[in-house]
Amino acid sequence: MKKTSLLICFLLVLGVVLVSGCLGNNNNPTNDTNTSVMAPPDPIEAPADAAMYRGNVTNISVANDTTIITLEQVKGTNFGAAKKSFAFTDDSLANFDIEDLTIGRYVEVYYGAPIGAPAADPADVIVANLLSDASFIVYNGEIVSVTNSDTSGGFSGNLVVKLENETTMIFICNSGTQFYINTSDLEAGTQVNILGNYVITTSEPPQNTAFEVRRFA
Repeated sequence: MKKTSLLICFLLVLGVVLVSGCLGNNNNPTNDTNTSVMAPPDPIEAPADAAMYRGNVTNISVANDTTIITLEQVKGTNFGAAKKSFAFTDDSLANFDIEDLTIGRYVEVYYGAPIGAPAADPADVIVANLLSDASFIVYNGEIVSVTNSDTSGGFSGNLVVKLENETTMIFICNSGTQFYINTSDLEAGTQVNILGNYVITTSEPPQNTAFEVRRFA
């Protein structure tokens, strides 16, 4: 009887270990670190006349109590320079704690640049927003087909895009979508760069919301 009880206990413990191992290999982790990579804090609104740059953090340094970060734009985007450095001042606003920022995170920076003159290097940060990891929200591909329901000369509809990984995704464009490309150029064969949502549907093909549409750079 005692041996039977010990055997039952052993099997229960083994079962817990096996189940834990299976859950540990979940492709959709829900721990705080991985969730923040996908779902960042709410962004801070920036002045309308501020210049903007997005990129992955490649370097973080501190000089004279000033934190300086270097960003490198990701494939398909063009914000004026392959890399750019930014300094956080006492007036800078950010939707994250600077001390928690790590290499590889995707960050959006708004900064001041005099009209007709290059910005200082490093440029002073006005607003910095931590975004989802670029691999979740930046899409490059070729338009397969276009559906536009706007008859007033604008664009409201769907872009069916064949992505770089050979999969197809439908991007929904609405009144909130910003176009940095002539909408008349949105046609089959056009190479585009799209800033989308980190949340996509499980339909086939999957659907996403397009926040920004640019010509692939």
